[in-house]
Amino acid sequence: MTAQTSQKQPEESFFKQLWASFTSILPFTSDNDVPDETTGLTKEQKEHIRKSWAVVCTMKTKFGVELFAKLFTNYPSSQQHFAQLKDLKDIDVLKKNPKMRAHGYRVVSAFCSLVENLDTPDIFIELLKNTGYSHSMRNVPHHYFEELGLVFLEVMSEQLGDKFTPKAKEAWGLAYGFMCKVILGAMDEVENEK
Repeated sequence: MTAQTSQKQPEESFFKQLWASFTSILPFTSDNDVPDETTGLTKEQKEHIRKSWAVVCTMKTKFGVELFAKLFTNYPSSQQHFAQLKDLKDIDVLKKNPKMRAHGYRVVSAFCSLVENLDTPDIFIELLKNTGYSHSMRNVPHHYFEELGLVFLEVMSEQLGDKFTPKAKEAWGLAYGFMCKVILGAMDEVENEK
């Protein structure tokens, strides 16, 4: 090591320490960038979810019907898990069916409860677990929740248009991934108890 090299190291170390001290007092990151300990979502991502979902809340039944119509179209075997709907093949007839409309509305209302509780993780998680428990009792296969997630993002895009921004899509993708993890975990609990 030369004398010149050994002189640079203390200088570099000093400047690194100075920079670290300086940047520690500056707000380079805001609370909006800090992920929630439970969900992993930032405040900004939660806001994108709330803003996009507010649009859906103005059309609960329509959105729910479109969601399940697309699920049944893209994944026809999923329809077999709905005893009163499984024999309806015409998608237009299916969309008008009161049981289909009611189920779509219930699912969208459940999402409303989830969005309302994004900042109350204990309630948020219990709602998700209850969804997992109830669907496990109906023997709904795990993969339908993953398929519903793909369909959900498609229908959000179709129904909201440019109001479903890339940031909202990313936030919903992360949120749905977390939701799916909790739901499937609850389903596994029930299955392990059998």
